[in-house]
Amino acid sequence: MDTPIYNCHIHTFTAENVLPNNFFMRGLVKVMRVEWIRKFLLFFFGRLILHMNKDTARLTGRFFARGAFENQQKIFEYVQKQYPDNTRFIALPLDFEYMGIGTPILPYESQLKELAKLRDTYNDILIPFCAVDPRRPNVVKEFKRWHKEYKIRGLKIYPNLGFYPDNPILMEVYEYCEKNHLPVMAHCSPGGIRKIGLSVEEARDFANPANYKKVLEQFPSLHVCLAHFGGSEEWERHLAGGTPRTGKDATWLTIIMDMLREKKENSNTKKYPNLYTDVSYTLFTEMPAYRPFNYINFLNVLLEDPAIREHVIFGTDYYMVEREKVSEMEVSIGMRAHLGQNLYFQIAHYNTRRYLYELDEYTASHSNMDKVQQQ
Repeated sequence: MDTPIYNCHIHTFTAENVLPNNFFMRGLVKVMRVEWIRKFLLFFFGRLILHMNKDTARLTGRFFARGAFENQQKIFEYVQKQYPDNTRFIALPLDFEYMGIGTPILPYESQLKELAKLRDTYNDILIPFCAVDPRRPNVVKEFKRWHKEYKIRGLKIYPNLGFYPDNPILMEVYEYCEKNHLPVMAHCSPGGIRKIGLSVEEARDFANPANYKKVLEQFPSLHVCLAHFGGSEEWERHLAGGTPRTGKDATWLTIIMDMLREKKENSNTKKYPNLYTDVSYTLFTEMPAYRPFNYINFLNVLLEDPAIREHVIFGTDYYMVEREKVSEMEVSIGMRAHLGQNLYFQIAHYNTRRYLYELDEYTASHSNMDKVQQQ
């Protein structure tokens, strides 16, 4: 196939990259790599103590099994085999040192070194990004070095860890990214991880999509993706009805859509032309059984609007999604079947290439779509 799929949102970090450097955690990582011990521990703690049902315990075990792999290559190979051979993946590391759980077993930079090696091993099928936490000392200088030394292709931020997207240090990083055509991937759902001690509401305040307006206005050429399209929790609030269109109680889905549609004052030009959003994890979430449609069907409706359709990109959030019932392959095939070739490749190829600065202008024209349809 001449039109490769782009998965814009996967993780390959191992347990050593994120768990605190203490004797217990180092030992736990080692024993969790032994399948029979892992199954026993999950059965004992999950089913007998935490009262997990059989499916939940099995899926939890699947998730821990991925993180317990001894290197990022094994994790990457596990997701890669679920896609066509020429599929490209954006790998997003995370910096957990300032989460409040202690220093990780392996230093953060080891993630970048390993991702750079994987990129070279797999002939650029893997596209490494770099996570930045503004509380890391000299991080602006370090980010520039990481970019040059490891040839990273973009920036990952995770505001739920306790900082705002318009943090002054991050604003310096964005300036460098804009000049060097490095896109930004930002966690943008109330769920996920958060700094120890932060309440859910405090984490929501840091990660709110409206916080990016200042960033987008100051750096109009910077490509920014608000990951998860607000998240399934916000999609559910929206689908339940009754939520206001504006204000603090508006759903994050609504806020993001309004930002994508917003025009400059007295102009027909988009106010935020380089804003994107991805559908990672959200489409894996199980919907209520009584509902006569699923999240992919709902996405299909949203994509009827060109302002939305041209700025949604495909991602999955592997291996976080190993906790859900459906697999990478099932979601990707389901999207392709329900959306059709044209829409699927628009979000899984053309839109993502624009986000990555690989296409200078929008080229997902009908002629390009016709080529896809003929393959």
